Amino acid sequence: MRVRVKFLATLYDLTGVLKTEVEVPDGITVGRLVDLLNEKFPKLRAEILDEGGKLKPMYNILVNGRSVDWLKGLDTELKDGDEVVFIPPAAGG
Repeated sequence: MRVRVKFLATLYDLTGVLKTEVEVPDGITVGRLVDLLNEKFPKLRAEILDEGGKLKPMYNILVNGRSVDWLKGLDTELKDGDEVVFIPPAAGG
């Protein structure tokens, strides 16, 4: 199955990619997707996950526009055609 992935702001700077599509196994979770993406973008996992493998509080991941915080976290299962957006901390004033 295929999922669309977007990296915003500083995560775009880290990966050099704004949008991509990746082929993933059926039933893959968001956490496993991070592991797969880390193979292509080696600094990604350390940037967004803490040493215990949990999403750092200042980062957010959306699946089809919904935060994984309101779903099953990194255990959220993906379906064919889903869009996953990685959002870094934002600052402004």
